[in-house]
Amino acid sequence: MDKLKAIQYFLAAAQAGSLSAAARQQGVTLQAVSKLVSALEAQLGARLFERDARGLKLTTDGLQYAEACGPLVAQLQAAEEGLRHGRQRPQGTLVVGATPFFFQHAITPVLPAFHADYPDLTLDVRAVVHVDEPAARDCDVLVLHGWFDAGDWVRRDLPVLPQVTVATGAYWKRHGIPRHPGELSEHNCLCYRNPYGKLLDLWRYRRAGQQGEEVEQVVVSGWCSSNHRDHLVELALRDAGVMRVSHATEQQALASGRLVPVLLDWELMDAPPLAIYFRPEQRRSSRLRVLAEFLTVRCAELAQLGSSGPAWRGDGRPAWHHGSARRASSWLAHR
Repeated sequence: MDKLKAIQYFLAAAQAGSLSAAARQQGVTLQAVSKLVSALEAQLGARLFERDARGLKLTTDGLQYAEACGPLVAQLQAAEEGLRHGRQRPQGTLVVGATPFFFQHAITPVLPAFHADYPDLTLDVRAVVHVDEPAARDCDVLVLHGWFDAGDWVRRDLPVLPQVTVATGAYWKRHGIPRHPGELSEHNCLCYRNPYGKLLDLWRYRRAGQQGEEVEQVVVSGWCSSNHRDHLVELALRDAGVMRVSHATEQQALASGRLVPVLLDWELMDAPPLAIYFRPEQRRSSRLRVLAEFLTVRCAELAQLGSSGPAWRGDGRPAWHHGSARRASSWLAHR
């Protein structure tokens, strides 16, 4: 058995949710993918997938194995591509569509260093929040925060950026510091409305307890919500309420103490995934390769900020993400 190829097929199937989709992505037959994934399960002595009529779902062992193997395979692929294309000097223009808030605060500060390494490469950065919006069609690569179906794009996951619950010291002094996630229901919480139009008013937390894992689901509310995180951050910085942020986008405010994190013994669940999307024909582009490597390294660094362990990845999209309800908390009524 070619174990590396088996792991690559396994990761592709885990990402796509089906063996046939993994086969199309890898350019091989369904039989080839199924055979190697089965052989991998046999060698490990563990079931990696639950299989039903709706497709594949990672088992607990499968999720653990995917989280361990994903970064290693990505590093190996990057090393191989680096050797293969090392003598090529990327040049020309790369049109990059990106989630504005994330790109502005987490990537733009280090773009001068990227330009210094690749002075012949021009970036045309455009604001894109959804993989299906018209502006995305003119882009060579997308860097998006959120749960999106890749469609005709090839998706490459980036490290998940953990989140923390914050407000200013003045706000906490005035309203009290919550010692348990449930107390957030008594606070003014600044809620984000995602690109699908869903208000994210269900904040989920977990931690390891004496009786096993504890999970708390809190329906929060406040007098202002927005589909632009900068608006919410500005309100939070003006002592107006509580919000969820990542260290990646609010490094300065957290380091300076302008925003004070709480509930640090709890882990925020449902941190939106971060991924690169590119056209299949761009797969061997040296321009795409160097940008993808740069973003992978950058996001790996950001993921370590303020984190005591791996970020919550979950198993696909959270249940509240599905359906047409306008609020995430509506999911609780239909459980």
